[in-house]
Amino acid sequence: MFASLDTSAFLPPQASVFAEQYDLLFFYTCAVCTLGGLAVYGLLAYCCFKFARQEGVPSKRLLGSTRLELLWTVIPLLFFLSFFVWGVRIYDTAINPPEEANQREYFVVGKQWMWKIQHPTGQREINELHLPIDTAVKITGTSEDVIHDFGVPAFRSKFDVVPGRYTSVWYKPNKEGTYHLFCDQYCGQGHSQMVGKIHVLSQDNYQAWLEGSYRIRDGKNPVDGSPSWEGRKLFLKLQCVNCHNKESESRAPSLEAIYKTKRAIQGGTTITATDDYLRNSIRNPMLHVRDGWKPIMPAYTRSQVSEEELLNLLSYIKSLKPGDLPNRTESSPAPVGAKTQDTQAPGGGN
Repeated sequence: MFASLDTSAFLPPQASVFAEQYDLLFFYTCAVCTLGGLAVYGLLAYCCFKFARQEGVPSKRLLGSTRLELLWTVIPLLFFLSFFVWGVRIYDTAINPPEEANQREYFVVGKQWMWKIQHPTGQREINELHLPIDTAVKITGTSEDVIHDFGVPAFRSKFDVVPGRYTSVWYKPNKEGTYHLFCDQYCGQGHSQMVGKIHVLSQDNYQAWLEGSYRIRDGKNPVDGSPSWEGRKLFLKLQCVNCHNKESESRAPSLEAIYKTKRAIQGGTTITATDDYLRNSIRNPMLHVRDGWKPIMPAYTRSQVSEEELLNLLSYIKSLKPGDLPNRTESSPAPVGAKTQDTQAPGGGN
């Protein structure tokens, strides 16, 4: 009966399997207590009129009824026992994660006033957590300072993260979307600002997010710790951006949104920018020189770029969307407080 109710107008959405179970018990408890209260007040109103004192009519003497006493004792007891049994079953489900969840353990650290989160595969987030739909996951948390509480209303779940201890909970999201994350334990002056978002993605989008090619938040950088993130760091370290950039006078083609597109090659042919093409463009750039560009790209051997680094670099290039390329490092503004010109006296150099 309660499973078919639309509660979106007055309750957070049901975004996990546990939320559905929790709401069923919640509405059942509310219905029993409401109907029981109405029955008591209705009986009280009836008795007020039925046994009202009448002028000249002696009041009836009531000696009680064992049957009535048993009736209003046993019936509420049975309902209260149903609350207990149902609640214990849901609590047992909540505190004992299935084996599937133990295979995907996420780590959460609470700190005044932020949530720091790390995925099983190494990706890191702050005040955000991306999860795959229809997959059980385990969340293990602790705190750097005071007690915080990791609360997700859409999952009908919260658990304390305590300094010096590890506590855990598990979720199985079943509805795609973005949901609120709160600290549900007062933790200091910035408690109200300790909020975040839970993003439930489809399986394909989640895998793309792990690789760094799917981004739903503002900002152009791939997720910290992903292969694309590591590839971006290598891209800047090798100074690739000084040639491959978004400026009109760049010395090499732009790499934004090139994956699986047709590329014009010197000699009048075209080639699709597949993984092999990108790999050869790094290992042996003279093999396929772009039409209209000079062959100035150096070859990067395994001694310079390992296979693991090459995979990260390919992941970053494949993730690039229009406008994603960073600015050239030599043309970026100087950091705050850095010298912008040589102020040293003549003859004072090393």
